[in-house]
Amino acid sequence: MKPNRKKEPLRLSTVSQSVLACVCIGCIGLAYVWQKNRIYRLGDELKKLEAAVTAAEKRNAMLAAQLAQLKSPAWLEARCQQYGLGLVAPREQQIVRLPEPGPDWDVKFLAPLPVAAPLAPAKKPAARTVARR
Repeated sequence: MKPNRKKEPLRLSTVSQSVLACVCIGCIGLAYVWQKNRIYRLGDELKKLEAAVTAAEKRNAMLAAQLAQLKSPAWLEARCQQYGLGLVAPREQQIVRLPEPGPDWDVKFLAPLPVAAPLAPAKKPAARTVARR
């Protein structure tokens, strides 16, 4: 048998170090769980946003196709005939073609205009008197 050992009282420094170590380990564990939860939520949000972008791209493509159809000359002529508007495409002689402006156009037409002298204030007309009879 072992001889009886003296029971030593717990030291405050040993207890405080143990409590501090447990608190640190607990805080690290909570931070880890919080970070994992945040990553999961951000992943869900990213999936939702990607789905919204995909839906918007599909809608944009559908609207672009619809716009192209509505702009087509054949469709426009059919609608004009359907409503009896009497509209037709212009003849070649009715089309006016304008030249593309070049670098000299900018200098000639976009030059700053000369500044005129400010106008003098107008004089007030003299008061008229009316004779009574």
